[in-house]
Amino acid sequence: MSTRRRNEYKLHYFNMKGRGELARLIMAYAKVPYEDIRYGMTDWPQQKAKMPNGQVPVLEWKGQFLTESLAIARFLARRHNLAGTDDWQWAKIDAVNDHIGNTFNDVRPVFYAGDDEEKKKEAIDNFFKNSVDPLLKSLDKHLEDNGADYIIGNQCTLADLALFNFYDFITGAFGADRVPKCQHVAALHARIGQVPAIAAWMEKRPVTSM
Repeated sequence: MSTRRRNEYKLHYFNMKGRGELARLIMAYAKVPYEDIRYGMTDWPQQKAKMPNGQVPVLEWKGQFLTESLAIARFLARRHNLAGTDDWQWAKIDAVNDHIGNTFNDVRPVFYAGDDEEKKKEAIDNFFKNSVDPLLKSLDKHLEDNGADYIIGNQCTLADLALFNFYDFITGAFGADRVPKCQHVAALHARIGQVPAIAAWMEKRPVTSM
């Protein structure tokens, strides 16, 4: 059987973690084979016109194309038992995923600052003060109140993988010392990272700066 037939999905994205990594983590956790198609900056202009809306990530499934990273994550989560046990849990999971996604958006001024170190420092300070710190402290309290190893319910869901992905991003990009001390969030990150399928993906994924 060819790889093309064996893989149910194709994920189109750049050769970076960025907005594509949550989908990769979901498929790694669910042990779903897929084709990880990565575009470099030199070949992207030729591929851009082939993508819906001229953007990535794009999930290809049965010849159909799904855009938007959060929509892709929701689709995969619902298909692979990461959506909680009922509609109310799913709504809460979705809310956490949206909150984390919105916080990802708030990092943009850091990159827009370019090589201006003063502007970059100010942007980083604002990003943590107004976005990262409130998010992590809120989810840390959520984990404590839930009294379980997970944000919602008593099993891993999209919310946990989204938080794992975000925490992995900010500690990698800004250093662990810059991240507020949230023991429950840190414990969840360590716990998810020790799941064999996730650990295997983290070990084999391409090393990229972002």
